[in-house]
Order: sequence, then structure tokens, then C-alpha cells
Amino acid sequence: MRKPLRFLHTADLHLDSPFKGMSNVPDRMFQQMTSSTFEAFERIIEVAISHQADFVLMVGDLFDEEARSLKAQMKIKQGLEKLHQHHIDVYISFGNHDHLGGSFFHMDYPDNTHFFLSEDVTSIPFYKEGAHVANIYGFSYEKRGVYEEKAQEYTVTGESVYHIGMLHGSLSTNQEHDLYAPFHLSDFRDSHMDYWALGHIHKREELMSSPPVVYPGNIQGRHINETGEKGCYIIDLADNHCEKTFVPVQTFRFERMDLDFTHCTSIGEIERHLQDQKDRIRETIGSSIIRFSIKLDNTAIPSVDQKDVHELQEILNEMEELEQTWVWIENIKMQKTQPWNKEELKENQHFIGELIRMIEHDEKAWVESLSEITDHREMRKLLAPMSDEELSEIKDQAEELLLEELMKE
Repeated sequence: MRKPLRFLHTADLHLDSPFKGMSNVPDRMFQQMTSSTFEAFERIIEVAISHQADFVLMVGDLFDEEARSLKAQMKIKQGLEKLHQHHIDVYISFGNHDHLGGSFFHMDYPDNTHFFLSEDVTSIPFYKEGAHVANIYGFSYEKRGVYEEKAQEYTVTGESVYHIGMLHGSLSTNQEHDLYAPFHLSDFRDSHMDYWALGHIHKREELMSSPPVVYPGNIQGRHINETGEKGCYIIDLADNHCEKTFVPVQTFRFERMDLDFTHCTSIGEIERHLQDQKDRIRETIGSSIIRFSIKLDNTAIPSVDQKDVHELQEILNEMEELEQTWVWIENIKMQKTQPWNKEELKENQHFIGELIRMIEHDEKAWVESLSEITDHREMRKLLAPMSDEELSEIKDQAEELLLEELMKE
């Protein structure tokens, strides 16, 4: 019978993240955003201490860029030293963002810190009160990309201890992220590991329960596609039982919200409902960056267009600059119910039908039409990469505006 073990699992800290695309917010709020990853990291340290964790696992991308800032490295060192004072060990692997080939300052880290410093999978033992309790397995990226399937290289030793794997990578079928260190779920089933601590994917997710294969997600959302609570897991292992407790640590949240305003008949009514939503978010969620999608009835409020909604967004945001708990509207996407049916228009053999068919058929041309913006060197410094969902939203908005103008004729 193995003694109970408790540890903290975190990944994808991305310390000193620049928050691209958010520089339009007031200076005070932007400063809070840029310091948020550091604040979340400090909460991680406090969580480990308050829960009396035996050790902490940090599974890659501690730093946002391969050129690790001095500030980020100093914050890591200070956190590790604090854990050392509380006799908590730390096991660290590096991922694609903070790979070993990047530039960094030499630091003297405390004795509680154990690094995986090779792309070969190795194991490091954990001792508690002099007894060998667990083996931690892992590797670090030596360069930006690791494309080999690493999961099969994890081979447990013969000791009757807990065996825990750290792996920064993604499912081989994942098409939403860069495919590094790809794995298959079958790699884990017969691995004889008691727990797989994953990193790289910023969405919290449990891929398997036996053995537990877990992504904790990142510790602080950094753009509108990283919504919801962000944090870490406290893991309790007791022989063959695993209990997972998620602990949020984010400073603020990104959220998306769909609202049905088809009952609204004036811009003032829309403003009041949006302010009510903001007040509710402020009270229940706290500081947040929100993207609203509002549905309007075009016959009830035909004069309101996207320009009006954008001005309304600016007015609502003006009220937030001095708020201690702020709710900033990142965008208001307007959708109007139309008196015409798009599918019926598409079937007709007139110009509008041909236009709709052409837009829907040639997806490649649509994306290429944005390349002048998305591929521009200076714009890429300011804008976060657009997801397929965001590109699709832009296309839908452009198509709707075009059809509205044509139908007026």
C-alpha cells in the first residue's frame, strides 16, 4: 500500500505575455493585464503552500518567449525560493515557447528545483521524509519544435512507487494548435503511469480518467479565445485512487456572451440591457473582458447599424476606466434577423444568388483577401493570430453587410 501523495500540476504560465491586440484599453487596465501572469503565478505558489503540496509540476512554457525576460526569470526564482522555504520540491520541463535553445540569464536556483534538461525522457525521484515515494518522468524541448512521438519513450521503473509523467504536447488529431510531441490516447492506456501531467493546450481538459491524463490549461487567459476560469490542479493520489481539485488563479477573465435583444426597439433600450449585463458580470465574475454577440430584429430597429453599436461600445467602456472591478467590452457583434431567407436567395439564379454561392465556395480566396493585414510585419506585432472562428465571423459580417446593401436595391 503506497502512502498518499499530494502535488500541484500547472503548465503554460507564459510569464510576461505582451497581450497583443489589447493596447487600446486605458493605461491602468493595460498595466493590470500585463502584470496578470505574474500575479497568477504568485497565487500558484500560495496554493501549493496553503494545500501543503509535496511537490509542484510545471509542464512547459513557463516563459512566453524563447528570449526569457529578466523580470520573468527573477519571478520564477523568487517563487521557487518561497516553495523551498516550505520544503516543497518543484519539477520543471520546458516547452516550445521556452525551449532550451533560447536565450536566458544564468540563475542559481534553490536545491528543491529539479529540471529536465534533455529531449530524452528521463526520470527524477521524489523523496518524502527520507523514503522514495515517486518517480517523475519528463523531457524538455531543445528547440522550438519537437515533432517526434515522445509518449512511447516513457518507461516506468520497477519500484513500488508512484509514477508520474510530464509531457508538453498534443493529441495527434488536434488541428487547433501547433502539433508538437504528438501522442495517441492508446499511448497512455498501458503506460503503467499513475498520472499524466500535460501541458501545451490552454484549455482545461481531462483526456482520460484511467490513468488520469490532464491538461490544467494556462493560468491566465490572454485573449478572447482563452475564456473562463484559469488555474491549476491539486492532485491527491492514494494508491489507485486520484482526486483532482481545480483552483482558479486568474486576475481577470475573458468571456463571450450571446444575447437575444430582438425585443428591443431603440438604441437606448439596447444600452440599458448591456449595462445590466455588465453589472451582473462585475458582481458574479469580477474584472473581465467581454465579447457580446447581440441579436436584433431588423424590422423593429432598422436604423441601428454596426457603426452605432461600435459607438455604444465606446460609451459603455468610458465608464470603466475608474472602476476597481472593471468590465471592458472587447467587441459587440451585431446580428439582425432579416425579412429575407439567405438559403432561398442562394438557390435563385440572379446576381445575389451567384454572389452567395461564390462566397461560400471559395474559402481560400476569402482568407487570402485578408493577408495584406494578417501578414503585415507591423500589424503582426499588434494583433494576436486570428483563429478560424474569428475569420469565419469576419466573413459572416462582411457577407451580411453586403447582402443588406444589395437587398435595399
